[in-house]
Amino acid sequence: MHKNRKQSRRAAGLGGMLLLAGLLGACTEAGPQGAPPPVSVGYLEVHPRELPLELEYAAQLRGVREVEVRARVSGILLERLYEEGAAVKAGDVLFRIDPAPFRAEVERARAQLGVQQANFRHAERERDRILPLHEQGLASPRDRDNAIAAYEQALAAVAAAEAELRTAELALSYTDVRAPIGRLTSREVRSEGSLVTAGDESSLLTYIVQADRLYVDFAVPEAEAELLRATLAKEPDRVSVSVIGARGVPAANRAKIEFIAPRVDDRTGTVEVRALLDNSDGALLPGQVARARIEGVGVADALVIPKRAVAQGAAGPYVWKIDDGGAVAPQPIELGVTAGNDAAVVRGLASGDRIVVDGILKVQPGAVVDATPIATAAEATAPTAHASQ
Repeated sequence: MHKNRKQSRRAAGLGGMLLLAGLLGACTEAGPQGAPPPVSVGYLEVHPRELPLELEYAAQLRGVREVEVRARVSGILLERLYEEGAAVKAGDVLFRIDPAPFRAEVERARAQLGVQQANFRHAERERDRILPLHEQGLASPRDRDNAIAAYEQALAAVAAAEAELRTAELALSYTDVRAPIGRLTSREVRSEGSLVTAGDESSLLTYIVQADRLYVDFAVPEAEAELLRATLAKEPDRVSVSVIGARGVPAANRAKIEFIAPRVDDRTGTVEVRALLDNSDGALLPGQVARARIEGVGVADALVIPKRAVAQGAAGPYVWKIDDGGAVAPQPIELGVTAGNDAAVVRGLASGDRIVVDGILKVQPGAVVDATPIATAAEATAPTAHASQ
């Protein structure tokens, strides 16, 4: 009985060893066949190129000329002679101030001029009478000097009276308040019957805005202002501004930048920019808030990569860099300006480096990948089905 038990145990042990050996053999044979294949990824070889920037800012539209129409003489505002909001020509009469007091002043100045002219003629005759008598010794030198002095005083008095008359006539002409420029009028500020005082706030009657050309005022960050200046200095015709109205419709014409402030605003940290827009069709109005989109500005010789190739880690952004053996490793980078789906790399990559663009979530450090090149930068920028991986 005891002998039979030992034989049974030996048989069971031998069977177990054979079973273990078979399993190990099976694992050994299946090992190479069961290893996962390399991960397929799409990569981009980085080379310097220009990164066109998409610059868009909130803008304020202003007429190139916005003129205050003011009364130049004081008086009662009799009537308004224009239709509010209508276009006027330079020199058109917009308001009329009561001219009666000014007409009276003109008549007084004209009468005073007549008096002075009569005095002058009398002094002239007296001088012409005394001078021959003095030459004949029949008049004293004092008489001669007095006659000459009276003549000169009368002549000066005539000139002063003429000046007073011109001043009175000028004031009378100012009772017709005329448009200094031609274009669109605003609503009246003072109604008919109001007392206006020249040189006072009450002298403001209305505004005229020249809206066939508009200023487009906006502010840009300091760094973008430097890029804008550099581009304008090299290729001024390349830069243009599209003005987009409140309804999202671009203006028919493009604006041209004519001024960039030479300093940074202390309060906002931005630089003021002004562009000039041809608004002959009247599609836009002064005072409107619009969007100014600058085109033609870019960063030259930048290492540009798609944004979807960038991952975020605890130490900041990084990309998966492929070495010559096909293995990937995380490469920390520093990003610069971005535009659309692209970003410029300031530090961390060199020309000729290969980075994973599609499939960045499938790779592991040190893993060998099956890398397929993305032929063009446009293909790298365009979103694909792998962008979410």
